[in-house]
Amino acid sequence: MLLITISLLWPCGAFAQLQIAQIRGVLLDEQRRPLATAHIRLSDPQNQQVAAVETDQSGRFSLAGIAPGSYILTASVSDLTLVTERLVVRGALPIELTLVVGTSAVREDVVVRGDASANTVEQPWSIAGDAIRAAVSSLPGQRVQNALASLPGWMAEDNGLLHVRGVDDGLLYVQDGIPIYARLDRLFGTAPDSAAVASITVIDGYIPPEFGFKSGGVVQVRSASGLEGGWTGSVEVGLADRSSRHAETMMAGPVGASTGLMLTASAERSARFLDPVTPENFHNTGQSHAAGAQLTSRRGLNLFTWSLQHARSQFDVPHDEDQELAGQDQRQRVSQWTVSGSWQRVVSDSTVWQLSAYRRSGGATLASSLSDTPVTSGGTRGDVRTGVLWSVARQRGRHLYKVGAEGSLLHLDEQFTFAVTDLAGGAEAGLSTGALAFTRSNPFIFSGTATPWLIGAFAQDSFRVSNALSLDYGVRLDRSKLLVSTGQISPRAGLSYRVGSSTTIRVALLRLFQPPQSENLLLASSPAAQALSPFAGPDSAGGAALPPERQTALETSIARSLGNRWHVDVAAWIRRGTDVNDPNVLFGTTVTFPNSVARQHAHGFDLRLNMEPWRGWTLDTTYSHARVVQYGPVTGGLFLEDDVASIDDDGDGFAPDHDQRHALGIAGTYGPAGARCGISGKFRYRSGTPMQLDDEGLEDLAGRSGAETVDQDSGRVRPQIVADIQAQWRFARKTGVSATAVFWMDNVFNQRYAFNFGNPFSGTHFGAPRRVGVTVRVSR
Repeated sequence: MLLITISLLWPCGAFAQLQIAQIRGVLLDEQRRPLATAHIRLSDPQNQQVAAVETDQSGRFSLAGIAPGSYILTASVSDLTLVTERLVVRGALPIELTLVVGTSAVREDVVVRGDASANTVEQPWSIAGDAIRAAVSSLPGQRVQNALASLPGWMAEDNGLLHVRGVDDGLLYVQDGIPIYARLDRLFGTAPDSAAVASITVIDGYIPPEFGFKSGGVVQVRSASGLEGGWTGSVEVGLADRSSRHAETMMAGPVGASTGLMLTASAERSARFLDPVTPENFHNTGQSHAAGAQLTSRRGLNLFTWSLQHARSQFDVPHDEDQELAGQDQRQRVSQWTVSGSWQRVVSDSTVWQLSAYRRSGGATLASSLSDTPVTSGGTRGDVRTGVLWSVARQRGRHLYKVGAEGSLLHLDEQFTFAVTDLAGGAEAGLSTGALAFTRSNPFIFSGTATPWLIGAFAQDSFRVSNALSLDYGVRLDRSKLLVSTGQISPRAGLSYRVGSSTTIRVALLRLFQPPQSENLLLASSPAAQALSPFAGPDSAGGAALPPERQTALETSIARSLGNRWHVDVAAWIRRGTDVNDPNVLFGTTVTFPNSVARQHAHGFDLRLNMEPWRGWTLDTTYSHARVVQYGPVTGGLFLEDDVASIDDDGDGFAPDHDQRHALGIAGTYGPAGARCGISGKFRYRSGTPMQLDDEGLEDLAGRSGAETVDQDSGRVRPQIVADIQAQWRFARKTGVSATAVFWMDNVFNQRYAFNFGNPFSGTHFGAPRRVGVTVRVSR
């Protein structure tokens, strides 16, 4: 029997927006003698390696640059596993472990001292960078979103939009310590480059008070630093049908005794760049480019990080058959720049603080064409955010205290115009009387600028009451002028209780505060939009300035090990929200405008069952159920159609597009250690989203292309049942260089399905038919 005793001589801190830990330790045999040249491996829960090292002659080892998250720590000699234990890293203070092989220890001693254990109030999902890159797709820019969509409770909609816990894209990305509050679905920006990702940690249960201004989940991305070891890198190229091709490269390594450099670049192009509005995939060619550089320097107890990132995409705006015949040629361009710097200092074994500053700019241009029908539109928007964050964490006995603050200043600049080019076609398409009044000779024109700001502060404590019980509690104070001047005090509390050595029960109660999205906010909040809103009137603000979303969330979960190989996580959650963000897609375009729904009730249930590797096999199964009901009226947005008003006809409420009743995912792999070949597959089922239309509206859509994807009786799109497979072949491995080819096929059974259809908020988008491709990756 192999057991482990963990002594945390330097307890680690709570999660933070910049936390990079170092795990130090010693491996001892039964007689307490050091074990030299043993292999120490840190992997994510799916057994993808995050870091590895060998013990020295004194049995000691050190793993640096470890982001907060849930990991499996393994010690082995000559392929014989000596120690395996799950470990949760919660912050930046150094962690010291003593690993003992033998039968003299008691299992409960694993968590006697310190916080680096599985018994934490947070229940993070960790994904290694290799796991993200292994999930090959036609467009690698979607890999991070696809990996997140595989988690329980996370559901993907069109173009990489994600829903979690009944929240529409309320995600806070934290990339190398810098918060990203902008939307990162394909219409708005570019997700982190998968080639540079070292690991991702996701929090969606108890969210500590240090994370604010979002009400869904937190996605922490840690990039390769180049600090550890020699130079490493990778080059990947891929081809797929629909004229899809991509290339990406990354290199990282030391440029001095204490400084590391990481460079990354990627490009992709496809004739199916977005999820189209018709099954025929008209007018849908696009391309994107991204590049980044990061310099990391460790000077004694100080860690400095400087980063520069740029991404740009340009694509056709998909349209229907009538617009294709008319020669419509709308195009959109999206760009983003980020420059940032961070300073993390370990003051002592019990104190660490960090300071970060950043400037992020994003913009988009929609170009119209002379043949647009029945509506032409165009415009530009710019969003520049400059911010600073500071926090300090201190360990005192069984308590880990943390306080901090952040602030950001925005500059918003928007211009937008639209006009009806075909009055008869516009009336047939359901355009409102107000929208039909704007023609080429009398276009709708909007222009506006603003400089809103946000500030926040927090205080929190993680209290290890006993080996079995942990408590987290704190409060966050936020103030926002985006655009409504208001604020909120948000208390948060959670507990984790371990029953025996294999079961952990968690409970969390949260108050959350989320200002509206900044993209296109000025127009959505303007009197000009209010004049077109079907919700404007004595009981509704219509196009008036959007208030922030406020959520109260209660969640309870149970995590249990079933023997030595199986693990199950079950969670149930309830949320109540007011002024809930639920943006709408403008008629026939890729432009989205923020709006808010007066109230929302949501509840759900999530389950995950996964198997640790066994004889080369892995298996991961997830199931999610979500029930979401919203109640009008709707504030903000830019609505050109009259039929959306039907969602507010009575007080019974309506189901929004993230009311996905059932979602099932099964993923499995086979690839014995050291084998040159492997195979993997995944299956996903989605029960279908609501259409939010009355009977007359459903009848009007019956003749449209793709209407067979709709169930007229239920008022929902039909279920989505998709299976994907891929085979991997390592055809070269020499002098530290590995070359691998991956052959893949998505939607094996070629099912035609829709993400949504005729939805007044999210429009119509169809999933991809069967696709095949090959990717070749060379790495060192």
